[in-house]
Amino acid sequence: MEIRVNKEKEKATLLVAGELDYSNVAQLQQEIERQEAPVVEVVLKDLQFMDSSGAGMLLSQARLLNRQNRVLKITHIPANIRHDLEIIGFFRVLETLKGAPQSGGE
Repeated sequence: MEIRVNKEKEKATLLVAGELDYSNVAQLQQEIERQEAPVVEVVLKDLQFMDSSGAGMLLSQARLLNRQNRVLKITHIPANIRHDLEIIGFFRVLETLKGAPQSGGE
């Protein structure tokens, strides 16, 4: 897996290429956690494969950033990966986070 980072004032963009699986999921997680921008966008257009550990980590990071009143955007998802994410309810969880209060407790 390869990660390229583009930082702007209000947004950090992480371009992810290759395969995201249990063997390297921590690498992307650390890169997301390292960003300080209010919006962190993970661009998956060059991703060939993602297993359940990758999906779980992205949801976990989305929840974490949401609690910090920040946003994790996952964009440009290839059709084969989008299909798998739809099956596991990935996008329903993200939609729930968008509707969650932006401050206060759990």
